[in-house]
Amino acid sequence: MASLLDLDPRWRALMDPDGPFGGLIDIGFDHPSDWPHEARGEAPFVKAGDDQLASELCRLDDRRFLRATLALPVRGSEEALMVALWVEVPHAVFYAYLDLLDGGAVPDTTPATLANDLSPLAVQGSQVTLGFGDGTARPEAISAEAKDISLDQLIDLYEATGTLERSALKSS
Repeated sequence: MASLLDLDPRWRALMDPDGPFGGLIDIGFDHPSDWPHEARGEAPFVKAGDDQLASELCRLDDRRFLRATLALPVRGSEEALMVALWVEVPHAVFYAYLDLLDGGAVPDTTPATLANDLSPLAVQGSQVTLGFGDGTARPEAISAEAKDISLDQLIDLYEATGTLERSALKSS
């Protein structure tokens, strides 16, 4: 079924299966924005003093972070942008998640704090709700501020995160 977005040349350029993008480009953050050390990159973890960063867990001073997924439906389509980001959680939640990874119980849904900047949608420090589902997938962040996004907000987010320049979506 066609949508109004199909009339927008930027959307068509992004979603063209034969084009350079082939659809939405998911966004992933390597580390919480406050992480002062080197990026993890392809390494399994980075350790700097007592600070540690792995693919799903981070300890920075007395703070604890988990990697989560935020799904942002694009208004006017059946597509959703997937964002892998970091949230700061209380120590008890962090250690409950570690127990889950070792076969323990699924932690309860909990408040968390966004540890990456998703401007213009949600800024670092915004409150989110973190759900663990059945414990088999990465925790899911739910934001009251970033529920769904327009095409313009999607492009703004792509530019802000260095994922894609607006000029790359100009029609040919």
